[in-house]
Amino acid sequence: MAEKATKKVVPTEEQVEVSIEKKLEALYTLQQVDSKIDKIRAYRGELPLEVQDLEDEVAGLETRINNFQEETKKHLTDVANYKIKIKEAEALIKKYEDQQNNVRNNREYDSLSKEIEYQQLDIQVSEKRIREANARSEEIAAKIAAAQQRLEERKNDLDVKKEELKSIVEETQKEEEALQKRSADCENLIEDRLLVAYKRIRKNARNGLAVVGINRDACGGCFNKIPPQHQLDICTHKKIIVCEYCGRILVDKAIIDNYKE
Repeated sequence: MAEKATKKVVPTEEQVEVSIEKKLEALYTLQQVDSKIDKIRAYRGELPLEVQDLEDEVAGLETRINNFQEETKKHLTDVANYKIKIKEAEALIKKYEDQQNNVRNNREYDSLSKEIEYQQLDIQVSEKRIREANARSEEIAAKIAAAQQRLEERKNDLDVKKEELKSIVEETQKEEEALQKRSADCENLIEDRLLVAYKRIRKNARNGLAVVGINRDACGGCFNKIPPQHQLDICTHKKIIVCEYCGRILVDKAIIDNYKE
């Protein structure tokens, strides 16, 4: 038995209108929910950024102190090596002086004198390097002390800011999570192309408003007058209408009245 042909259902004009109307309602609801999320985050203010800046500064100070400490270790090693070098030079001087007592001619004596002079010069250079290393170590010790003091201050500030942020987050977390869930539910009702446009408009708008109502015949976002024909088109819900001045999506009073908290 032959299967019956499936009859193609053509959407009626009323069905199309309802579809657009539902999209507008979803967009307006999404805007209201996102605006509430914006207010919660504004309530937190700059605290998250302040916490991040303090964490970065603390990490930077710790790295700086560690680098100073490594440099100090290097200077201590250099000083120890220079002291060994001085002892070796002193031993050679004593050896050459003893040899001078047994030379056979002036040429040998002069040669040993030059060796002694060279070792004495080497000792002077090593002593100078030791003084320089010790001076640098003292400078670094002062910088470490200043950096450690600054580090303690910044850590205390960070603890205070973290506690403040934690308190605010705990106070608003449940509400924000519920709003984010509702925002995601609204996004699922909106086609991707329209959702991308909404987010782009919202990102570029200073107050984060991408969907606005008509207030006294003007756009609720930029406050420019809306032509009567555009107002009529907005009220019929046959298509998505945007403000010709600011690009925001416009909705009429009926859509706004249908919004449920």
